[in-house]
Amino acid sequence: MLLKLWQCWILKIKCVRMKKRRNFMAAEKSQQKMIYHFLLRQIKMGNYKSGDRFPTVKEIADHFNVSYCPAQIALKTLEKDGYVQLSKGKTAEIIWQPDETAEKTLDFEERRGVLKDLYESLCHFSPLSRLQGLSLMDEKQLAELEQLLTSDQEPLLFSLYKGFEVSLQPMKNQMLMYLFTDVDAFVGTVLVDRMKDVNDGQGDMALEKVRKYLLNAIRCIQKKEYTNGFEQLSQLSYYLKGFFDINQNEDGQCAQTEAFSWEPQKGRKRYCDDIAIDLICKINQGVYPVDSYLPQGRLLADIYHVSPITIRRTISILNELGVAKNINGVGTKVIFPGDRTILYKMKDMTMDRNLIQFLEALQILAITGESVALSVFPFFDENALQKIKEALKLKGDERSKIQTFAACLQAIVHCAPFAAVREIYSKLTLMTLKGSVLRLESTGDENIVWWAEMAERFENSLDNKDAALFSKTLFDLFYRSFCSTRKMLCEIGVEQAGLVAVPIIFK
Repeated sequence: MLLKLWQCWILKIKCVRMKKRRNFMAAEKSQQKMIYHFLLRQIKMGNYKSGDRFPTVKEIADHFNVSYCPAQIALKTLEKDGYVQLSKGKTAEIIWQPDETAEKTLDFEERRGVLKDLYESLCHFSPLSRLQGLSLMDEKQLAELEQLLTSDQEPLLFSLYKGFEVSLQPMKNQMLMYLFTDVDAFVGTVLVDRMKDVNDGQGDMALEKVRKYLLNAIRCIQKKEYTNGFEQLSQLSYYLKGFFDINQNEDGQCAQTEAFSWEPQKGRKRYCDDIAIDLICKINQGVYPVDSYLPQGRLLADIYHVSPITIRRTISILNELGVAKNINGVGTKVIFPGDRTILYKMKDMTMDRNLIQFLEALQILAITGESVALSVFPFFDENALQKIKEALKLKGDERSKIQTFAACLQAIVHCAPFAAVREIYSKLTLMTLKGSVLRLESTGDENIVWWAEMAERFENSLDNKDAALFSKTLFDLFYRSFCSTRKMLCEIGVEQAGLVAVPIIFK
């Protein structure tokens, strides 16, 4: 009997190890694809020409904050596809020469459905983000950007790429930069290739149109004509989306392929720490009282949009901190509400970078929340609406505000018709957990002067199915949350909090 139990135990361990190995390999495969597409895009943009020195494996791995393995495989794939030549003890050399007649993306037919979804989603992110970035520039910066785009000293594609990058920098939001870097790596050369296909090989015609939209937007903003500037940026987004439009009868024929994935924080991720702090806050506020049981692991995994293994690690942390205890066959029991000592036990969680990431997530929500909510509200199901209504009726202003904030994010993540919106907002939801440490001593009963009026607006929008009112109210909540958090972080001495730009409100 003991021998059989031992064999079962060994088999279970092997299964767990195999599963971890599969997850690890899947992550590495995703990383190498991202690196491959990014480097290929750089080569085709002319950043590296034939005979130029190419980055080493170490430089590539350091840039993407990954291990050597995915970087090395990406380089070898570039060699196999005829773009670089690898020599032992030397850096890779570019051997690819542009061939205007043969330039075509082989995987477009397989990926066009995913790419259309991505560009549909970006219509709610790109124009608003770039409008904010451009509007935060002074006259000199706008003039320099205009000169970059009108100059013919660099290839037009390179100038446009640099211009798009520069337009986001004034936001001082690393997470936002990562979003558009990941989009660029995922799309690879497909957009440029589509421009050539649609224009009979004359891709520069499309690039000139992109330049025209961007220059028009810059010139409108120089004259403080923000509405016209936004209109130009919106037209640019819809123009780019048009290269991936699919006829209704073709849409269902697109093959299932790898979806867009965004990593807002590069390197090692510890979502379990963020979730643990959020659960401790909820325990302290009475959402999960002492002697009650936490929701089952699969429910928590669904709530926080993570894997079951991340939830198991979270529960393990709560056990180590003495906040909860596993009861075999029953569940995880809350045994201690938590106090200030938790901060010292998890001091690495309160590092400035985590709080800056929380602030950056709030900034993105404040910029994009109204547009996203306006488009997704008609798709809210009864369950999502009910969760928001329940949160609005909770006693205690702080408790009701936090739960309403979370319920609205959950509604968007679960009901958005576009996969890329769901992906981006699910990651933003995880990033907002990094701010939970600021609420460790909150009871949830704190009074908020403006909450009663805002809650009433939320209720009216839900009762009347008013998408415009709901989206404007949600923007108000996101914007106030950003401003109050930024002020608090500046007051407690968190470096760089004051650099994260306050979103401009356009009338």
